Amino acid sequence: LIDHLISHQNTAPFVSKNLIQHFGISNPSPRFVESVATAFKTGEYTFNGVTFGDGKLSDLKATVAAILLDREATSTVLDADPAYGGIREPVIKVLAFMRAM
Repeated sequence: LIDHLISHQNTAPFVSKNLIQHFGISNPSPRFVESVATAFKTGEYTFNGVTFGDGKLSDLKATVAAILLDREATSTVLDADPAYGGIREPVIKVLAFMRAM
């Protein structure tokens, strides 16, 4: 049953988006999600000539490497974009503002 669920076509994008959001990017781009989903499906991710994963479906080593080493996760240019990154809940935003005063 689990093998059937993991091999479903919607599982890789769903798991990828949730893992990306868990690592702190609330609104990942479709390209980022697709890159991580491909690493989840193939079980391999190559970065600068180094391959992560063993080629098996749903290999988390390749998936996490795709999340942490992707250009969207490591780019400093995106930090200036207000729509990028984690979005705080309104209560937390007010508390942070009050602490800063």
